[in-house]
Amino acid sequence: MSRASSPWRFLAQEPGFRRLWIATALSELGSVVARVTLILLVNARAVTTGGAPESASALMLIAEMVPMILFGPIAGALVDRCDRRVLLVVANLLQMTLLASVPFAARLDVVWPVYALAMAISAISTVFPPARQSAIPDLVGVERAPTANAISSSTTSFVIVLGAGVAALVLGRFNKDTCFWLAAAGFLAAAIAVARVSLPRWTSERHGVLQLLGEVAAGLRYVRSNSTIAYVVACYFVSFVFIGLWFPIVPEYLRREIGVDPEIWMPRSWLAFGLGGIVGGAVGAWIGRRVRFGRALVLTFFVEPFVISAFWLASSPWPMLALSFLWGALAFAYFVQEHTVLQQDVPPELRGRVFGMLPPLQALGSLVASAAVYLEAGRIAPRNVMLLGGAGYLLASIAFLVAFVGGRSLWWRPNRAGADESSLA
Repeated sequence: MSRASSPWRFLAQEPGFRRLWIATALSELGSVVARVTLILLVNARAVTTGGAPESASALMLIAEMVPMILFGPIAGALVDRCDRRVLLVVANLLQMTLLASVPFAARLDVVWPVYALAMAISAISTVFPPARQSAIPDLVGVERAPTANAISSSTTSFVIVLGAGVAALVLGRFNKDTCFWLAAAGFLAAAIAVARVSLPRWTSERHGVLQLLGEVAAGLRYVRSNSTIAYVVACYFVSFVFIGLWFPIVPEYLRREIGVDPEIWMPRSWLAFGLGGIVGGAVGAWIGRRVRFGRALVLTFFVEPFVISAFWLASSPWPMLALSFLWGALAFAYFVQEHTVLQQDVPPELRGRVFGMLPPLQALGSLVASAAVYLEAGRIAPRNVMLLGGAGYLLASIAFLVAFVGGRSLWWRPNRAGADESSLA
């Protein structure tokens, strides 16, 4: 593919990836709309019943994160042993059914069925990331995977922005039930799109819970034995610990440190982060080809703590928005490098299990951050919490580079011969 090729030409040349890309965008859009609406639903329910809205939101976060931690590795093993096309179709249809059930559960006198549905939705969602990321090299080849990763990353950022806007528009004109129907329709359309994707299977037929757990253990042993993969996975976890601090602290930071209304400026900060993610995802492959994917990954992991610290030193909202944009660009550029390194290094038969570890690590990092905020609430000013977090992030970056020889080798190794030379310009 020539340097002048656009992402649209890439999609036209890769019909299998194009179908997966459409299915991913539709299901991610449904997920964003559903997640926003679920949080608003439990908040409104708590206000109506005289409960604490903050506690309801925290409980919803737990309901979403715990299944990701528990089922993520198992989902990765399922991806490696099952027909991934069938698995994605079934998962999309199950998500559609569960989301269509939420309006009925919300009409009951008790709220626990809504939380139960949220847990089931989260558990099933763990299938999607490993299935998609492990499928990309099979659909476009390892050499062309960087451009596919860049397109996927930018699309995810765009869908976050679009989903929040769609949810706001539908809630303003209709109601929460309509949001859930719309999200369910997105998953139905995703199931139809992914049904036309043909993907190979990498393992022989094996059945039984013990065999499945054995495959999960084999994936963990592989990560532990491979210093490069262990470094990448550890970096991923730490990045979400410090990104996770952002969500619970930023409202009080905006109110107390900058003196603005968080209900106005927090959505704007999210929007800036998402727009930065679109740019970072688009240029991520270009950066990786210019400075090497491994080196770009290490550099991003070192630069991000300084951007985080600068974000929390901002004394007015507009510089804060600019830094939100830069933070989003760095984060999603990092994801392009990370996915590319994993796709290049992990054997095809193990990709599902390795990528399956990422969602639970993301969830665990968010829970660690939430616990830290809960324990320090009211004791340390929001700005100081995040400045300490930025310092901790930088120390972790240094410690990981010292501890993992694979991290140091990433800095020096060249890109794979024949790597995709396309540009997203």
